[in-house]
Amino acid sequence: MKKVISLSVIVPAYNEQDSVSTTVMGLVTSLNQLNIDWQLIIVEDGSTDNTSKIIAHLAAKYINIKVIKHESNFGIGRSFRDGVESADKEIVTWIPADGENDLESLIEHFSLLEQADIIVPFVTNMNLRSWKRRFLSKLYLCIVNFSFGTMFNYTNGTIVYKRKVFEIVKPKSNGFFFNTECLIKAVRSGFIFTEVPVLLKKRELGGSKALNIKSFYCVILEYVKLFLDVYIVKRD
Repeated sequence: MKKVISLSVIVPAYNEQDSVSTTVMGLVTSLNQLNIDWQLIIVEDGSTDNTSKIIAHLAAKYINIKVIKHESNFGIGRSFRDGVESADKEIVTWIPADGENDLESLIEHFSLLEQADIIVPFVTNMNLRSWKRRFLSKLYLCIVNFSFGTMFNYTNGTIVYKRKVFEIVKPKSNGFFFNTECLIKAVRSGFIFTEVPVLLKKRELGGSKALNIKSFYCVILEYVKLFLDVYIVKRD
């Protein structure tokens, strides 16, 4: 008999009133159709629109949905960390509330977790994004790989972890650098990863929050902190 997948999906949501319901309902439909013991952990990150009300309505409909509410906007990295701490299942991943990532295609690769601890997806249809976003992504990846001696194809996707990874790896990032920080710390701790190709879905509503000035400076600061932690602090 095929083993039932035990999966916690973290959904960070900040001002996503136009897309969060569609994203969550799509996840519920997909997960119910598969052989999965699942839970959704929606982290409402201090939204100022109707996101909180929509999430409360969704949680009232499904017992598999857990809600974490932030009174202020703490950032996507903090939302992920809080979601991990609240996760009950054996496997942990995350999906942004904007609906751009496709979890169902990623689940097809979960059998790889029989040998690996982490599945790292890399996007093969980056042409869906603007040339500016593609350029910044490539530059960012080059800096990360050069700085930490890695050869990742992508670090900012819907990464899948065995929950046991976070018994050792303790991320600190509050912003969008959290994915990279988790991967670097996991690899340096000896966890095994594998990379798989995935496709992005076309974003129907809203825009990315990864490219605003606040997020940009936050990524720089958290990159510097990790660099110092890896190469300076650990030598003392």
